[in-house]
Amino acid sequence: MAMIGVIGTGSMGGMLIRKFVETGAFTAGDVMASNRSADKAKAIAAATGIGIAGSNLDLVAASDVIFICVKPLEVKALLKELKGVLTADKLVVSIAADVTIGDISALCDARVTRVIPSITSECSKGVSLVAFGDNSTEADRSLVLSALGSISRPVETEEENLELLADLTSCAPAFISSMMHEFALSATRRENISPGLAELLVMETLAGTVELLKNVNSFEEVVTRVATKGGITEEGVKVIRKVAPSMYDELLEVTMAKHDLVKDRIRDQAS
Repeated sequence: MAMIGVIGTGSMGGMLIRKFVETGAFTAGDVMASNRSADKAKAIAAATGIGIAGSNLDLVAASDVIFICVKPLEVKALLKELKGVLTADKLVVSIAADVTIGDISALCDARVTRVIPSITSECSKGVSLVAFGDNSTEADRSLVLSALGSISRPVETEEENLELLADLTSCAPAFISSMMHEFALSATRRENISPGLAELLVMETLAGTVELLKNVNSFEEVVTRVATKGGITEEGVKVIRKVAPSMYDELLEVTMAKHDLVKDRIRDQAS
């Protein structure tokens, strides 16, 4: 069995460790972690039974697969720290947005895969986006897709599409929650309805809609079933279809601009 090392036990790194162990994707004895904060590493180890590496170098030396779960602007410094130990017999799986396979390969000899996970994996749902490097092996593909498949639906894509698709997967829980919150608040501005009640109703309806979507072929099918011709719902759908396209176009415009800004900052870092 491959030894798995995880560098970075923050929100996403910690979630991946918990879910991998919980689902049996990897056994606790085959996983170790390192983190800048020793207390965070100890906390995840206590919760899951995984090991703690004395340093990032120790972790890489003992691991076959290394998940890099640090912030994008911290990746290059980390790779420099690990220079010479990320050898060709090791697989790096980076979850850092905007740090390309080429960026990573320029600083190490390891095989490289990029993954964009989602917080929805906390409930073993949602999508994990995957882009494999040219030197990835069939064994790499099998291991990564199997592990991610235990906590999500892995979807392989071209690396050039990762950031845009991440807006539809990794960022979307926040976008959807924000939109539904505003929908609930709109009712409180018209009638004497408490925000708590309005939010509860929308949350429960959203959960029900998700279940309904599992049994249909498209969003449009749900719209058709609810929005009868000439009815009240149809009028609301018309408003959404008039107003929403420009909002979503602007949303993707600003998020992609932010991706470009981060990529520029990464390129400006000393190699």
